[in-house]
Amino acid sequence: MVKLIIGAILAAIAVFAWEAVSWTAIGWHQNGFRSFRDESAVSEVIKANVTSGHGIYLLPAMGAAPKIATVEEKKAFEEQQAKAQKNGPYVYAVIRPGKGDVSMQTNMILSFIRCLICSFLIAGLLSHTAVFYAARIAFVAAAGLFAGLMADLPMWIWFENPGRDAVVNIADHVIAWIIGGAVLGIFVGKDPVAEP
Repeated sequence: MVKLIIGAILAAIAVFAWEAVSWTAIGWHQNGFRSFRDESAVSEVIKANVTSGHGIYLLPAMGAAPKIATVEEKKAFEEQQAKAQKNGPYVYAVIRPGKGDVSMQTNMILSFIRCLICSFLIAGLLSHTAVFYAARIAFVAAAGLFAGLMADLPMWIWFENPGRDAVVNIADHVIAWIIGGAVLGIFVGKDPVAEP
């Protein structure tokens, strides 16, 4: 149990360090970011048109037709929604219309806690294996791939996240957990033993 705890803590540190490098030094995430031509004008339009404060906003909103609408009105509404979806612009955005308390320190602490929780979860799974060290790394890397496929691919499938960004995010998870697996595999899991 002590080895599992030490391994999970060290793996969390390794994954956290990789993510810091990935987001601050490599630049492959930021290369996919875009900016508006006139940020001030867009900001004013957003502030004037948010309906519920901080949250996820869609354009077009893709709401349901009014319940009291006739069959023809519902059909027209759905056709209008489909046309707006097809012709654009399309926006899926997290919007905070006003001031916010953005704390890099708090975000870093929460990010490390996330890495630590994930490390303990995968360490618990890995502790039940009897495979060689390289296979332990592959096991943890597969967990990173699973996380990326479950978390990032749906954003490409359903919300038009650019394919390039989905690939970068998934690759980032895999690399992070190859590194985490290299650390964790030293402490957790057993080499297979041949039965006599």
